Amino acid sequence: MPRGKKDSITIADIAKRANVSTTTISRYLNGKYEYMSEKSREKIAGIIKETGYRPNKMARGLKMQQSKIIGFVVADIANPFSSILAKGISDACRQHGYSMTLANTDEDPHRERSAIRSMMDQQVDGIIVHQSGENEAFFRELAREGAAVIFAERPLGNPPILDAFRTQDDAAIRQMLLCMKEKGYERVGYFTAPLRHFDTRIRRSQAYHTYSREFFGQEPLEYVIDLKQSDLLKAQLQDFLKQPGRLALLTSNGVATLQVLKALKSLGVQYPRDVGVGSFDDWDWMELADITAIHQPSYELGCACVERLMERIQRPGLAPALQELPCTLTIRNSL
Repeated sequence: MPRGKKDSITIADIAKRANVSTTTISRYLNGKYEYMSEKSREKIAGIIKETGYRPNKMARGLKMQQSKIIGFVVADIANPFSSILAKGISDACRQHGYSMTLANTDEDPHRERSAIRSMMDQQVDGIIVHQSGENEAFFRELAREGAAVIFAERPLGNPPILDAFRTQDDAAIRQMLLCMKEKGYERVGYFTAPLRHFDTRIRRSQAYHTYSREFFGQEPLEYVIDLKQSDLLKAQLQDFLKQPGRLALLTSNGVATLQVLKALKSLGVQYPRDVGVGSFDDWDWMELADITAIHQPSYELGCACVERLMERIQRPGLAPALQELPCTLTIRNSL
């Protein structure tokens, strides 16, 4: 079978081939054979073998006896946001008598699918995912199977196909730009990593575009940066600094902030003398650098994901919900 083909096989497909209900297939996968004939069992087993469907796949591991283990699949553990999120998840799990197992995917969709399958095969009770953004069909299958999966920060679908938690990015960007306006800045540039398919990056960019026009009456000055190309970033900053009026810049996250500050230093540009600086993300080192920053409740986000997961484990029929946590603005001397 071609690579990736078995990923698309669902319980509904098996049921259709076997000419039985999806309930019958679910019972078979969970070892409940009392309501089916030997012939039906053999037929289902043959179809599963033929299609390459994984018997332990998807929700099966979540419907059996509780393991008291929660899985956390993270896109990039090196990102401080992910580490803080993981601590929140781990601490909340411990309070509920659970332990946490973690898998890092490095934003690789294949590794993401593999990690989730592996956790389900190990019969974890639920999984929290900081997703890569490239496995929509896979997650829709999980949703159809009734899997106990929560998205942390990167939801999918409108309405959401699975439970999701994120921060109130739009309100936070608005508050930051309004602060810059009140401090006398006349134009604001936005420096972001590639938007690609990332819901969070897209929403922050859209918020910047909206409030840049509203508060400054300017066309957005958005710069998509490559963190691996420092010379390109320097050129983008130099281009922005040619703009007229009193200038400030806003970065899309803490990783971008660090790279922008390095580039400004190498160019001999000082803040706030030459340009104001604001950051989305307020990590510990930003206090030392005196950066005005949006603090997103990453730790609390992890705790909230666990609390919802506990509800879903006890009440599997809950409708998926999207919940947002508020951010706060910490004003320092970079503006």
